[in-house]
Amino acid sequence: MASNSNGQLESVVGSLFFGEINENLVFPFPHFSDSQVEMAKEMTAAVDAFAKDNINGEKFDKEAHLPKEVIQGLAEMGLLGLGVPEDLGGLGLDYSLYCRVFAQVASHDGSVATMIGAHQSIGYRALLNEGTPEQKKKWLPRLASGEVIAAFCLTEPGSGSDAYSIKTKAVDNKDGTYTITGQKLWITNGGLAGFYSVFCKTEHVVDGKTVEKISCFIVEGGSPGLSFGEKENKMGIRASETRAVYFDKVVVPKENILGELGKGFKIAMNVLNSGRLSLGAGCVSGMKMILEMATAHATNRKQFDRPIAEFGLIQDKLTKMAAMTYAAESMVYLTTGNMIKGMNDYYMETAVCKIYGSESLWASIDMAMQIAAGNGYMKEYPYERLMRDVRINMIFEGTNEILRALLALSGVRGPSEEMKELGKVTDVSKALQDPIKSLGVFTKFARKRMSHMMGSKALTKAHPELKEQAEKFSSMLGRFAIAVEDTLIKYGKNIIDNELPQGRLADMVIDLYIILACISRTTAILNSSKATQEQKDYVLRLTKYICNESGRKIKRNLKAMSKNNDKNVIKISETVVKNGGYGFDIIDF
Repeated sequence: MASNSNGQLESVVGSLFFGEINENLVFPFPHFSDSQVEMAKEMTAAVDAFAKDNINGEKFDKEAHLPKEVIQGLAEMGLLGLGVPEDLGGLGLDYSLYCRVFAQVASHDGSVATMIGAHQSIGYRALLNEGTPEQKKKWLPRLASGEVIAAFCLTEPGSGSDAYSIKTKAVDNKDGTYTITGQKLWITNGGLAGFYSVFCKTEHVVDGKTVEKISCFIVEGGSPGLSFGEKENKMGIRASETRAVYFDKVVVPKENILGELGKGFKIAMNVLNSGRLSLGAGCVSGMKMILEMATAHATNRKQFDRPIAEFGLIQDKLTKMAAMTYAAESMVYLTTGNMIKGMNDYYMETAVCKIYGSESLWASIDMAMQIAAGNGYMKEYPYERLMRDVRINMIFEGTNEILRALLALSGVRGPSEEMKELGKVTDVSKALQDPIKSLGVFTKFARKRMSHMMGSKALTKAHPELKEQAEKFSSMLGRFAIAVEDTLIKYGKNIIDNELPQGRLADMVIDLYIILACISRTTAILNSSKATQEQKDYVLRLTKYICNESGRKIKRNLKAMSKNNDKNVIKISETVVKNGGYGFDIIDF
């Protein structure tokens, strides 16, 4: 298997920017073992049974409150300690089982899933990742049991995606304690928590100069100086608690430092990487539930003496929803499978899962509401509540815009290092001034370009029924790699300030990962003795549909890398900003 210098599995998404793919990281598609299947069925059945009697999304939404007895019931089922080792009171689930069980919770109510996710996917994740044995022994049993709820405190009024700009500070008192002063904004579980992962600026001396870096601290609930704002009145997920959290000279012992001082930014990013994956899994379950609602309505609703499920434009929506669900699910569990195998560099994969999952879920509820027509717009039906609930996912844990920039800039970093040799040689006129010096560099570059133009290595492990899709993937992967190189040649280091081409590169790599995950999963199903022929036919059609749709989007973005409306976009947006909006009225001219 492909691995880096540390022996860790390389990122699959990262390799796509080079125009490369190691099939051993994709085939065979990760599958649940018999024991995992048994546990997953037991856990999901238990979640469903509990939800039937205890989770009332409509009531929770109306009252904007999640009853304590519901939280305690979830804790008693082990749902607040899914990833905590068994010897510390948790269930010790691996990434795949964790996501599958969390997804089942999310299928019943967004507020409940948000509370649970904020607690364990991000709230105490830094403790799981970086905590000392003593810290874990002290806190994890209480967190897993629900005795203590956790919250993740990073965002501030002036610091959202730009985490480096946080202003909350932790001052070393030189007596074994730190004093934390500042505020955090939009903190889920803010008023419920007894355990806060708090990110602060700390001072460090580097080369004789004092610099500020980010560090992570545990702050205990009830600490003097710790207070909260009013509960936020949100558009959706209204039962989950969101508040501002204030730190007025809160003193914490140095034993509450999580990880190394000054390494907090990396700790925060690793936490969010895990959170994005469970969020993506939750989106999959949401899509499944919404598709069931839409299918029931389309089957039972008759117009012109026919179920509306027989009309082409409704069939188109049902197909899109099913395809997006299959694609998102395939990406999430291809990713978790590789994480279990040892892939530690997975932040690009989780960003892809979060972006695609959240946008597909939003598209699904929009289509389901359209299928429901007038019923969908009425509060007595769940569509409008679901629409309010799912909208946050495109903002949670890094907006999809910032994650696209992250994907593109992280992805081009590797190829840009390879192209450093070219330097100014990428300017042909300058290269011709010293052709001897430039010849070797250009020859190597040209050979690689020619290889990409002829298509990357074929997917030899894809099922024969998917030969056409595998060949098209290889061709598109090669063209994508050329687009990456062309972008670097065109923009150089200025690519960091050009988000429009970044967005296209990100969208293309998302679609490539979609195709890859679906081909892998469908190959496994087609080779399976457990799947019926009807099931095989279904997933084969889904995969061909997905590959065609994603392929069209890739081709459109490839073309737009050179022929686009970017200059117009920039000028028009500048005028809009200057006008403070649209700028004129029909009666003006």
